[in-house]
Formats: sequence, structure tokens, C-alpha cells
Amino acid sequence: MYMHINEETHIPITSENSKDVRYCLNASLRKACRVLSSLYAERMHESELQGTQFTLLSTIAGFSEVTIGNLSDFLSMDQTTVTRNVHLLKKGDYVEIVPGEDQRTRVIRLTERGQEALESSYPMWLEAQTRIWEKLGDDGVAQLFELSNHIVALKGQE
Repeated sequence: MYMHINEETHIPITSENSKDVRYCLNASLRKACRVLSSLYAERMHESELQGTQFTLLSTIAGFSEVTIGNLSDFLSMDQTTVTRNVHLLKKGDYVEIVPGEDQRTRVIRLTERGQEALESSYPMWLEAQTRIWEKLGDDGVAQLFELSNHIVALKGQE
């Protein structure tokens, strides 16, 4: 495995490099996430939803109804960030927040506008997903998911 520095240079990646900031795992993953996000954004530019909104709405739709805490846990996001983003979706009339099974619980669910926005954005998301999947190939996608799941699992090990 090599770290790509420029067109001509590849540096081997070994544990000996772990103290070198050029090998910062966080920076490397953030860079990849920015590129991946931009590839989705290019395909979804005509959507009324941004990528993060699409992710939140599709996750909420998958649950039918979900609490902020469960949504936060599922997405491995800070609860205040999820709350802020859900309230922006609420302002846009994409979701509603209603009482849950008891008075202390509030649940989020899609509104009709949210469902329509999700459905109209889906073909654009699917085009991006398909193109990226084809570029990475099945093995690359499997490796991406395996690594992502392994990293997410680190959260409970600290």
C-alpha cells in the first residue's frame, strides 16, 4: 500500500510512518469524504436537498419515526448537530416533531413535502451512487464498507 504524493512519487505506508503528520488518518479520511461528497453534489445539484439533508431524510424514512437520540446513535453524529439539522429540516417543512409513546419522548417523521423531496432527489442520488460504485468496483466498495464499519466500532473501544 502506498501514499500518493504526486504523479511520480509513492511512499510506502508502514507503522514507521505513524508519527509523520503527512500520514494523518483523520486528514486522509476527511479528504476522501470531501471528494465523495462533491461527487454526489455534482449529480444532485438540481435537487432541492443537500447531501446531508438527503441522508437525514432517507434515514428518518427508514425508521418511519425516530428520536433524536436514536438518529444520532445510528449516524454516529453528535446529538446537538443532529438536533440543529433536524430543526432546519423542520423549518423547511420536510419533517415534523411529534409526541412519542409518552410525554417525555419526541419523534421525528417525514412530512408529505419531505417524502416528495426524497423521492424527487432519489434518481439523482442513485446516478451518483451508481457512477461512484462503478469506479470503485464491488471489491473497492466492500473494502470501503469494511473499513468504515471497523472505524465506527472504535467509538465504543475508547
